[in-house]
Amino acid sequence: MASTLVLVGCSTTSPSKPLKRTYSSFDLPSEHTKQDTLSAGCINFQGVPLEQVLQVYAASSGRTVLRGSLPDARISLRSASPLSCIQLLQMLDTVLAQNGIAMVLSGDDAVKAVTTTRVSVETPPEINLPWEMLPDSSSVMMRTVHLKNLKPSETIPMLAPFAHLPNSLIAIDGKQILILRDYSANIRQQLRMLEQLDRKPSP
Repeated sequence: MASTLVLVGCSTTSPSKPLKRTYSSFDLPSEHTKQDTLSAGCINFQGVPLEQVLQVYAASSGRTVLRGSLPDARISLRSASPLSCIQLLQMLDTVLAQNGIAMVLSGDDAVKAVTTTRVSVETPPEINLPWEMLPDSSSVMMRTVHLKNLKPSETIPMLAPFAHLPNSLIAIDGKQILILRDYSANIRQQLRMLEQLDRKPSP
């Protein structure tokens, strides 16, 4: 079947104050000037080779894609509604994760494409947005949670059903710290649960 492959550059006009030069799945619209919007159906991958999809990722994010050995995946994806650059990157993160590939931000100008089995040895970005503002996508991130009442190790059995990536829950009881390393969609659910569980008991 024919495939439509669109390379997009999310350009911005000259801002009056410093704004981000590159894009990521965790950006807020306010961090950029007005974005170009892709029309519905503009992304139409039907068995597109991974290399070409990574080219779209690089063009959309303005970042260099660093890659090692990756599976010979072919990606299928069609955008059914208009997308901003940020939404496109979230969608690409998710479809790539479904094919065993994780995109891990590396500084301000690059992103690593690694197999999902190698994510545990990478250092994902620490994202401190409120859980309600985290993207519901397979975008790799880290979050350090300082618990007030619960012992960190006691929360792991409760959070494990919401974990996806290996070794994604790290408890440091002596510091009352819990480290979450997973997809944004999973960490959203874990943070929402911790917000309810870590409340001080009523007298």
